[in-house]
Amino acid sequence: MAKWYLFWVVVFVAGVLAIVYLPRHSSDAASSVTTVPDFDQAHAWKDLVYQVDAGYRIPGTETHRKVRDWLVKELSASAGMVITQPFTHFLGGKDVPMWNVIANIPGNGKAPREQVLLAAHWDSRPIADYDPIEANRKLPIPGADDGASGVAVLLEVARQLKAHPVSRDVVIVMFDGEDYGPKVDNMLLGAKYYAAHLTAAKPTWGVLLDMIGQKDLTIYREPNSDQYAKSVNDRIQRASRELGFKGSTNTPGFIDQPYKYPIDDDHMPLNRAGVPTVDLIDFDYPAWHTRNDNPDQCSPDSLAMIGKTILYALQLK
Repeated sequence: MAKWYLFWVVVFVAGVLAIVYLPRHSSDAASSVTTVPDFDQAHAWKDLVYQVDAGYRIPGTETHRKVRDWLVKELSASAGMVITQPFTHFLGGKDVPMWNVIANIPGNGKAPREQVLLAAHWDSRPIADYDPIEANRKLPIPGADDGASGVAVLLEVARQLKAHPVSRDVVIVMFDGEDYGPKVDNMLLGAKYYAAHLTAAKPTWGVLLDMIGQKDLTIYREPNSDQYAKSVNDRIQRASRELGFKGSTNTPGFIDQPYKYPIDDDHMPLNRAGVPTVDLIDFDYPAWHTRNDNPDQCSPDSLAMIGKTILYALQLK
């Protein structure tokens, strides 16, 4: 009798342990992430302000070269390898030099590892064509949100990936020539060049950051992103939801609904080249392409929301 009693006790205990410890399966696979990622928003904010204070990042100018060298220096402190990808574009009767800045950050997972692309543009627009004051429309924009915000987030993401590696390899690309204009044939230049020169070992998926620093930031699903990279958009939305960044039409955050119209941005050359890439962008920005695109229109909290979401998404299964 005692033996049978002990047998059933062992069976009962084993059953309890199985319920508690065995993995659960659901349609939303369990994440390996257990804590909110670190993100130094003060450092990211400092990087945003630096870019604006440095001056206009217009291709063909000395300030443009100065900020290029700064980007290489900052990324080199975090990445395994940083290179510049030079190209030229014929503007104003001459070939204007431009550079994509590319950083490779190896993961700590077992090889072969998935490679993820994170991108932003680092140039600033030479004309404020939507400024409410007509006299300003031929002047450059400061580009605090439109350019500097995405760069600032990715510089801090690179620092965090060095301190806390993920299983995936990450390539960070700062695109040049995104905002030259005035027409679209003189825009998205760095992304077009990069996409045209991808090797066979291209990234598995990607995320573009553009205009993600403004106060009361709201990120919808960009329709082109859903068309080409719905699974990536699902990943981003899931990450933001699990981090508590779910927004609404009246609350800043991520909104799991399509934006009112598709946006042609640096993610489109990548998607057409076979790298499913989403565009995280808040296009409802009153200071867009105006002289008012300054740091006072932006928020460190917005940078942190995007940075933490990206770092979390990189760790999801």
